Amino acid sequence: MSKKIYIYPNTSRDANLGLYNPYIDDLTRSFGRNYEFINKDKPSNSGIFDILKYLKKTDFVFFNWIEKLPENKGGSLQTLFLFLMFPILKLFKIKIIWTIHNKLSHSKDHLFLKKAIFKKMLRKADYIVTHSSEGISYGDSMVPGSGNKIHYFPHPVKDRRKNEQKEFLYDILIWGTISPYKGIDKFLEYLHINNIESEYKILIVGKSTSESYFNLILKYANQNIQIQNKFIEDDMLRILIKQSKIVLFTYSKSSILSSGVLMDSIGYGANIVGPDVGAFSDLAKDGILSTFSGFDQLIPIIDTQLNKDNFKKSNEKFNIFLSDNTWDKYAENVHHVIGQ
Repeated sequence: MSKKIYIYPNTSRDANLGLYNPYIDDLTRSFGRNYEFINKDKPSNSGIFDILKYLKKTDFVFFNWIEKLPENKGGSLQTLFLFLMFPILKLFKIKIIWTIHNKLSHSKDHLFLKKAIFKKMLRKADYIVTHSSEGISYGDSMVPGSGNKIHYFPHPVKDRRKNEQKEFLYDILIWGTISPYKGIDKFLEYLHINNIESEYKILIVGKSTSESYFNLILKYANQNIQIQNKFIEDDMLRILIKQSKIVLFTYSKSSILSSGVLMDSIGYGANIVGPDVGAFSDLAKDGILSTFSGFDQLIPIIDTQLNKDNFKKSNEKFNIFLSDNTWDKYAENVHHVIGQ
């Protein structure tokens, strides 16, 4: 009989909002061979309290982004309930699995509570997974000794490459949810201050989390810098990546460990440049992408990349990475850890 997992979060997700993250759907599908997700088809808007309905039939609780709990409606009360729930889960012999996606949270709101959750999870979780090797050292720095139970597996990736050629329309593509932690405004400001804002053909496209932040970056738009506040479907994304010489990530180092947008870009065979942090550092060591430590270093890297004849990744290391890090293989790897 399959072990039963309660997955968190499992809220009503609407792709039309442009903020949909397929991670939970991919996780439940790939783990479905060995486990039954008891709440997969029962999304709830009652937050962490929803777990109470499943206590008697749950073997594992699988937490993702739990450190963001204080941002939710009734976040302080939900956080208190989370802390009270640990002895309850132990009483019911329910094991806790936790994936560390980020350093604390991209938003600094409720930082005290988020840090408390992070430390509590490091102490109480039975199994901890991270998609960045830095996640191990980061966890250990917060709770010494916790690094011993953190398992690093790269973020799974889907190979979506197609042998099709498109004319290059952009030097740089920045795509995905437009949010302050991604540092897009800092990059555009740097270009402006150094009078190089017209040097590159840049497309920035994605659904913005804030009208005020979108307006902040929109002031940098010019004939070479296009900025669009819209969600892009997979088919259009594939075309845009094919039309772009570089896919650029300008993320702040303070919060990022891994990125689904990064893995999607790899899946489409993009030529990627990103910050020297977290999963970006891991992948740079594997020869999958290029990294920078600051904007002063970034510009020469961009110029070097733009002068290359081949902008797409097709080397053996890239192919091996895509075949070794599918969602199904990730599920098997985690199963070997928690299924003992």
